[in-house]
Amino acid sequence: MPSPSTSRPASRYGSPDDGQAGNGITAKVIAVIMVLALIVGVVFLVRYVQNRSTVPVEISMVSYERQSDDVMRVWVDITRAEVEEPSYCIVTALNYEMAEVGRREVILPPGGDSISRIAVDVPTREYSVSGGVYGCSEKIPPYMDVDNPVYTF
Repeated sequence: MPSPSTSRPASRYGSPDDGQAGNGITAKVIAVIMVLALIVGVVFLVRYVQNRSTVPVEISMVSYERQSDDVMRVWVDITRAEVEEPSYCIVTALNYEMAEVGRREVILPPGGDSISRIAVDVPTREYSVSGGVYGCSEKIPPYMDVDNPVYTF
């Protein structure tokens, strides 16, 4: 059995010497663009992780007690990295279905200790069975009064 011919017909596929294959500049440009895109992606990923890991204010629930049918007292611990900055946290009251039935914003003025335990009275619109915490921020909304924080009735 004869072996198949290893040459390709030049009229059909073109000659390897006719210069249509290029000199590799296109491949080099694509490789450089891919490397630059990879570097930019890594830089954005590193900055994203660094920004996510820095939490200036944290809140954790300690305990809760129902004061009346329409008030839930929740004790929370608030930890601040920068006590010179004012901050606020949101404390919630929950019903049996774990739906939020009350909410109170807790303002922490500048100064004080880095860890604060605060009792917060949360007004509720229906019977509450538990307390909860939503989160904290250092970006105080304009309607909040940082100079006169009130936590209980």
